[in-house]
Amino acid sequence: MSSVVIQPDTLSAGHPQDRRHVEVPRASMVVRAFSHPSEAGDRHPVLAVAAKLAAEHQMRAQAHHLTHDRHAEDHMMAAAARTLAVRATACAVLVEQIDLWAAVEFGESRATVLHTETLGQLIDRLAAVWTRSRLIADNDTGPAAPTRARVALHQLSELCTGYDDLVTDLQSGRRRLPLHQTSTGPHVAA
Repeated sequence: MSSVVIQPDTLSAGHPQDRRHVEVPRASMVVRAFSHPSEAGDRHPVLAVAAKLAAEHQMRAQAHHLTHDRHAEDHMMAAAARTLAVRATACAVLVEQIDLWAAVEFGESRATVLHTETLGQLIDRLAAVWTRSRLIADNDTGPAAPTRARVALHQLSELCTGYDDLVTDLQSGRRRLPLHQTSTGPHVAA
């Protein structure tokens, strides 16, 4: 398994409970989980949830496509809108599962630089960009299709690099994840 072992930050090396190693899958493994969900569950808990996120994003993309169909009947549009809402909630729950895993595994860090996104939010963006790139590659036609496909793959590549950079920064103790994530699941009180 190609993953990164997170070292405890050097400032807290005196605490025995901080000496645990946390394995975080690299971006290539996360993207592979999107494409091969049946392999993801046995490899790492984050990969299992990432695979589910990709499936949710694919269902969201299908529903989104229906909402933009000028010829769709009203009942189909309403069903697609309901599907979008349900899928958005499902994604939020999965993001929260990754964030809870990260909070338990990483705990508090004394790193001074706070990353602006949670691990779950970043993996969610990876799933969304991966889904978009797949849709463009599989369905886009016309003279500009190759350019759009290249741009989509470039965006995915940059996001993968950002994810791997975050993992490296976590490993070196230069960066920390937000400790208190805002709950985004369906149980949020309004």
